[in-house]
Amino acid sequence: MQQPPIEGRVKEFLYALSRTLGSRYEKVLELYLYVKPDTVKIVELVERGGEITGVRIAVRSKRRHDVWYYTAVGYYGAKCTCEGNTLGGKICKHIVIGVITWNVVSLIKTGKEIDLSKLSWLRSSEKEV
Repeated sequence: MQQPPIEGRVKEFLYALSRTLGSRYEKVLELYLYVKPDTVKIVELVERGGEITGVRIAVRSKRRHDVWYYTAVGYYGAKCTCEGNTLGGKICKHIVIGVITWNVVSLIKTGKEIDLSKLSWLRSSEKEV
């Protein structure tokens, strides 16, 4: 059976992510559209057994263009250097951008989406998105 085009798979993933976060789809879509080469840089892909199990990225601040936040996401958990995550332990928008980036890279490189059901930390944490 043929897979749907990548655009459709990304759209469905964004809907699933918004449901998991309890956030509006438009907010998640806005974060997806923020990802461009001048705003998000992939620092490292974590791969095990032919699967991408995490990603480390740098995300440019929307307000202060000389500031970058460093974010790591994976099945094990997530961490960001922004104040909301570091001090408040919240799922910040940088972490959501990390999950989106991880999924798109996984789709392109392996043809597989990440499994949101394995991200228990995403469902159990306080959200700031």
